[in-house]
Amino acid sequence: MNTRLTNTILIVMLVLNLAFIGTWWMSKMKQHNKMHHAGDFHTMGMHDKGGMFLTRQLNLDSNQSVKVEKIFQEHAVKMHKYEMEINCLQRDIFACMSQDSPDSVHAFMYADSVGILRMATQKEFFRSSIAIRQLCTPEQKKKYDDLMQNMTRRMNHSWENHSGAGHHDSL
Repeated sequence: MNTRLTNTILIVMLVLNLAFIGTWWMSKMKQHNKMHHAGDFHTMGMHDKGGMFLTRQLNLDSNQSVKVEKIFQEHAVKMHKYEMEINCLQRDIFACMSQDSPDSVHAFMYADSVGILRMATQKEFFRSSIAIRQLCTPEQKKKYDDLMQNMTRRMNHSWENHSGAGHHDSL
């Protein structure tokens, strides 16, 4: 085959591959930007699904549903703030580790801060859960307690399946 023809075909294939990858990347960026537009992606659907789930499971009235939705929104904003701070600290920890002479003093300081923020997320979860529970009737509280116990059991079970390995953010 002619070298010129082969080079032309390779260049065309390269351009087509770049176009495909560029198009794919742009669609992912648009999707990412939509999710982060006007807030964080936790407030874009997760609280809606959680609120709808609780409304169905607990048979909440419309007044209760509106209040639960507000609690979910406030919870999502706080949790997003904590996540962003934890992500920043984890980058700082990695920066300390990736030096030729690792800076363990700062890395441990950042790790302590991650731990404090993890405690804050647990407290926020507790506050929002209590606020939702207080909106419930006595019958709804029983159902809510069962739902929370099942969720906690499932979460603990999923951590047990990690065979004792450290969490992704542990040092």
